[in-house]
Amino acid sequence: MSDGVGEEVFERYDRQLRIEGWDQEKLMNARVVIVGVGATGCEVAKNLALMGVGTLVLIDNDVVELSNLSRQMLFTDDDIGKPKAIVAAEKLKKMNPWINVETYFEDVRSVPHDVFNKSNVIVSCLDNWPARRWLNSLAVELDKPLIDLSMEGFYANLQIVLPGKTACLECHGDELIPKEVQVAECTLRRRKPEDLVKDLKESGVEISLKTAEKLFQLNIKTIYDLKYLQAGVLEKMDNKTRKTVEKIQEKLKPKMPALQSVAALIAGIASTEIVKLLHEGKLGEIMTDFLVYDGLSGRFTTVKLERRTDCFVCGDIVRQKAVDFPVSPEETVLDLKKRIAEQFKIPDPELLYKTWRLTDDQKLADLQVKNGDIIYVDTSRRFMPLPLKLVLSGE
Repeated sequence: MSDGVGEEVFERYDRQLRIEGWDQEKLMNARVVIVGVGATGCEVAKNLALMGVGTLVLIDNDVVELSNLSRQMLFTDDDIGKPKAIVAAEKLKKMNPWINVETYFEDVRSVPHDVFNKSNVIVSCLDNWPARRWLNSLAVELDKPLIDLSMEGFYANLQIVLPGKTACLECHGDELIPKEVQVAECTLRRRKPEDLVKDLKESGVEISLKTAEKLFQLNIKTIYDLKYLQAGVLEKMDNKTRKTVEKIQEKLKPKMPALQSVAALIAGIASTEIVKLLHEGKLGEIMTDFLVYDGLSGRFTTVKLERRTDCFVCGDIVRQKAVDFPVSPEETVLDLKKRIAEQFKIPDPELLYKTWRLTDDQKLADLQVKNGDIIYVDTSRRFMPLPLKLVLSGE
């Protein structure tokens, strides 16, 4: 960078350079990943871009809709139908041409892991728990700070995960993850299309068996799958099926209320904490309590969350070796999967033992497992498989 360009860049940041302890070089050399470019994601990206964070990585598999425009300030009418991440990158570069912006128009779980490994901070602005759980486990595995923020109507919350130091999203999942999600997450998907037809009918929605069979082919097997279906899956459907699913979704889960002012508020707090993280302690301590904002009463509440050493994502035991898991030789693999789904709240466990991927009808006795053997649970809710140490009954 030449002296002339350098002076121009630093003149842009003149007012924040006046803050005691501010280090613009740290920001310009930083790399922040933002997952989800919705209301809060747009605000965080805009804030960090204006403050001069060197590289922003935007990940989102959705496109701009008309209903987004009241609260997602990086988009206009001309952007409807275009990928959010790509449009947002263009707007951010116009706001500050001295930053780099990378984009991924795909599901976060499909993005190369090196993208996250090279980052300084990961920001979760997601609206669904399965992807948030996966991102949380990724941050813990890679030892990267995670800022998780969400909002609904007049309410918003913020949690900062510092792996090995603060609670992760799973440490207090029983209290923080909605009960409906918990129930769905611990239900194995060994179902038939007829089950989906029946469940929907009980919820006041009728579909044909043929439609249910189509949905099963797309791994949509429960009401929960329909409620929280990702945009990328919708895009793979034929036009008729997609319209049917969208109608079902509107009946099952009307879109949550959202306000631009609340998004701006919680994203502003999150952005400030990100900047503090990038300064590595030179701008004050990081907020480690769980923050809740109630816009109706104008009240902020902080909740102390202790890190659980027995957490199956960030706990010392699972990170150093494996979680003890009692089993009986007479159990089948399916029996084992059901108990794993219930205990760890994962709906799609697949078991790996030695070099084998186990099938449901196999008995543990036939596999000749030994006390202390390790099996691995592969699931879309975790970045890395969960290791379980088998404790055989009677030994």
